[in-house]
Amino acid sequence: MKNIKDLKFAFNKYHDKIIIGYSYKTNYIPKLCSIAKNNGVFAEVVSEMELDLAIKLGYNFDKIIFNGPLKKENDLERTLLGNSIVNLDSYYEIKILEKLVYKYPDKTFKVGLRINMSLIDENGYSSIQDGLDVGRFGFDFSSKEFTKAIKLLNKLGVVINALHGHTSTSDRSLKNFNTIAKTLCNVRNEFNLNEIEYFNVGGGFFGPMPKNLLNISTPTFEEYAKTIVESFQDDEWFNKHSPYIILEPGVSVVSNALSFVAKVIDIKKIRGKKFLLIEGGIYNVKPTGHKLNLPYEIISKKENHPSSKLYDVVGSTCMEKDVVMNNITIKKVKRNDYILIDNVGAYTIVKTPNFINYIPAIISLDKNGKVSVERHRQKIDDLLINYEF
Repeated sequence: MKNIKDLKFAFNKYHDKIIIGYSYKTNYIPKLCSIAKNNGVFAEVVSEMELDLAIKLGYNFDKIIFNGPLKKENDLERTLLGNSIVNLDSYYEIKILEKLVYKYPDKTFKVGLRINMSLIDENGYSSIQDGLDVGRFGFDFSSKEFTKAIKLLNKLGVVINALHGHTSTSDRSLKNFNTIAKTLCNVRNEFNLNEIEYFNVGGGFFGPMPKNLLNISTPTFEEYAKTIVESFQDDEWFNKHSPYIILEPGVSVVSNALSFVAKVIDIKKIRGKKFLLIEGGIYNVKPTGHKLNLPYEIISKKENHPSSKLYDVVGSTCMEKDVVMNNITIKKVKRNDYILIDNVGAYTIVKTPNFINYIPAIISLDKNGKVSVERHRQKIDDLLINYEF
């Protein structure tokens, strides 16, 4: 929770109307989501499953931000009727909304629109994830379809109360957020959207980083806050009306909240290379497939030998690419020792498949040292519960 509090504190220094929505897709362990809820954080959800989870955890609809590229009619209906912050992603969702307007003639619907961002610099380099020239989400505000969408919403009496600019980037740079903020202001001004209550910059921030993990200097929460708020404050309308700024953090607040602990099963040497075989594997540590060696610690009953050797830490699946860490230096390690790998809180839980192994248990440790089981280790009945045989 410290990360979320630090993020909000940084932004509140520059703007007093800040809403934080925790990104469920990054890690939806109920304990984490409940901690966020109990500290006034909204639920940012992008699917029927995540929406159902937020409701199950006791969220009121008016504390839910509903994003995502595929919204089912029933989910749009219940979130809009419940006054959630709903950001439409494409024209087909507007056509669903049109049906709801006629179904509920006495209801004034409010929606946000997700704006597609161009993040190509003067050298032609795109900051969008994987170097994509064009991202696939949101509306192209320079298109005829967007103008058509605005006209239809106006005709239907729908209030456009939010603009959403989340764009996944490779570098998470301050420059990107400057572009996002200014683009949202430009869209508001060009289309005279005078009922905007929320400017949503999304997520994609760096959070607290382990020393030397990336070997680059990363922006702090303070620097993100200063850049984003000052970019908005360059706009006259923003200063006059002071709308909320919405942040949707995921990785930046949850990465360092979890560690993965695995037993060392075997140590082997093949053609001069040493391998450390552990329980679990890459899907438990970095299912996104990044190549970083995360911070780690060997836990042993006996003191480790002072000499060090290079190892590849490999997982228990039958895939050659199941390499958890590559060429790391470890003091003498033995079978039945444990390895603790830090900074595995983002995407590991939500992307761990039933591939070869059971899904492991999750335990939490509170400030008083009390251990709680948040998820039991999967058993065969859990695996087969949805199958007929």
